[in-house]
Amino acid sequence: MNQTEVKIFATGSIIIGAIVWLISFLLNSFEVLSLDSLKYINLGATAAGLFWFSYFKWSWKWDYIRKLLYRPNLNGTWLGEFESDWTDDKGQVNPPKKFVLVIRQQWFTISVRAFTNIQKTESYVETLMLDDSKGTKLLAYLFSEKRSRTGEHGSRQGAAELDLVETDINKLFEGHFWTQAGTRGYIRVKQISSSDHIDSFEQAEKMWADSDCWESIQGSKC
Repeated sequence: MNQTEVKIFATGSIIIGAIVWLISFLLNSFEVLSLDSLKYINLGATAAGLFWFSYFKWSWKWDYIRKLLYRPNLNGTWLGEFESDWTDDKGQVNPPKKFVLVIRQQWFTISVRAFTNIQKTESYVETLMLDDSKGTKLLAYLFSEKRSRTGEHGSRQGAAELDLVETDINKLFEGHFWTQAGTRGYIRVKQISSSDHIDSFEQAEKMWADSDCWESIQGSKC
């Protein structure tokens, strides 16, 4: 939590506790300085705790409630393309290829997996940077990459920085990535499902066979 979120959390807790205490006072007419008063203060603290527990567990995903402590809901599967400056033995650069991003997110945590037809990556350090004053919505993560074809190189690491663009139609991620092998490239994906978390590139191709679904910016039919 940043300082603003801590203030909202503390203020919200006090307000919830005060409302519970005040309602209890109006209904039961107890002495302000009494054991009953202390009991209802504890009840208010419990109510605040339950509210925040439900918020961080589920409610933060709901469109209006999540504005209280804003987090974009990035859960699900994202489809698009990636480009890389990697060259083959003949010095030729590959054309853009299909790319799948799978995000599992809770309010406090986020993890990223990615798939292409020849490799998969998993994040091991992630951060979601939100700055209203700068208009920044950035997902940055470090990842470990593995090739899925026999004879390819083994595990290697890299990093990615993806800007989130939210429109009336889609949520989009676009940005750069780098690997320790010295290659770098560009990723463009859009959120195709907020509930499906696929486990392989082949599964994504099977579920979204329509080529429009893989267009990074267009393809609003999917």
